[in-house]
Amino acid sequence: MPEDDRASSHPSFWDPRYAAHDHLFGTDPNAFVAAEAHRLPSECAVVELGAGEGRTVAWLCAQHGHWGTAVDFSRTALAQADRWAEQEGISLQTVEADVRTWAPERQWDAVIVTFLQLLPAERAALYQLMRTLTRPGGWMLGEWFRPAHLAEGGYDRIGPSRADRMVSVEELRGAFAEDVIHRCTPEDAQLNEGGVLVGRAAVVRLVAQRRETGATRDGSD
Repeated sequence: MPEDDRASSHPSFWDPRYAAHDHLFGTDPNAFVAAEAHRLPSECAVVELGAGEGRTVAWLCAQHGHWGTAVDFSRTALAQADRWAEQEGISLQTVEADVRTWAPERQWDAVIVTFLQLLPAERAALYQLMRTLTRPGGWMLGEWFRPAHLAEGGYDRIGPSRADRMVSVEELRGAFAEDVIHRCTPEDAQLNEGGVLVGRAAVVRLVAQRRETGATRDGSD
């Protein structure tokens, strides 16, 4: 079912949902990130923005030996991430913060964002944050719903119910124009993100790399 888009930008909406479920979005990682994880160097530092219970970044730590940071404004979700990390012996740090205002004084080897619903002006700041947090040569992986999801295309009614919380290919290509874009494509996907995002969806997927001296501007592959 579509979320209440006005409420979903606040912790008071998410805390009760996380409290009422054992792993609201499941325990498996985001499928897109899992498929692209081979791009990341070994034992690197990874931060996930809007991480919820940290299932994706925790998987990267457990399966690939990375050092993870999960950032979310829901203390309830992060408490679950902390318990999970302790039980599994995972090197995962949690940070309670709103990504719209968070400004850490460090960088990571990779930044991940999946299905974070923000308004256009907020997304511009998010893209800049992603770039600021990523070291030169580091990776940025992102997945969002795209506006076609609301069209008559046989898509299931999951995710946001408003087009202004969805992201276009053109928006992402503009935001990451100074980086090396390996993948920025509209795709139809069969999502299985726990019990919440399950069904056929119109998404856009981004794989970009902070450009280093001598790198080409577009490295699509």
